[in-house]
Amino acid sequence: MTSAISVLESSLKTISAYSDPLGLEPIPDDTRQRFLRFKLSGVNESLLPLQDIAEVKQLTTVDILPVPEIANSVLGACNWRGEILWLVDLNALIGEPSLWDQAPLLEQPTAIVVQSAQHSIGLVVEHVDDVELIEPGLIDQQTELSSPTLAPYVAGYLPEHKGMVLDVEAIVEHFLQVSS
Repeated sequence: MTSAISVLESSLKTISAYSDPLGLEPIPDDTRQRFLRFKLSGVNESLLPLQDIAEVKQLTTVDILPVPEIANSVLGACNWRGEILWLVDLNALIGEPSLWDQAPLLEQPTAIVVQSAQHSIGLVVEHVDDVELIEPGLIDQQTELSSPTLAPYVAGYLPEHKGMVLDVEAIVEHFLQVSS
């Protein structure tokens, strides 16, 4: 009986040394990152890293306080968590027609509140689509594919026209320069 137990113990050690009894391999680490997908200028599939987004906020036109004598790409400001949040029309920033110039006038635009270097701004878009998991290695870092007005804000592209990844830090830096 003792020899049968020792044979059984030896067999169990051998099995556990190779893999689990079901023959499954360990699950590899998931290195994909989350990105928020939305349309820019109604046609460009665009992505923002979710790690740079604090909130996605529905706005009404009465929420937006216009600010005179500021860059055309700045729609105004609104209250966000008890603080002033500058609202940037992302379409106008890249040289496309402003959201306000589109017909019909947007009644409920969406602000994607992004944060970089302790600064928060709201990037106003028509609407957001979804959150996607993307392998960072798939992002093509070539930015020269962009138009000259868009290139400074592009971090890269996904192959097969699945979208461009925007650089939140570059967008926030540009806003800070034009608003000062």
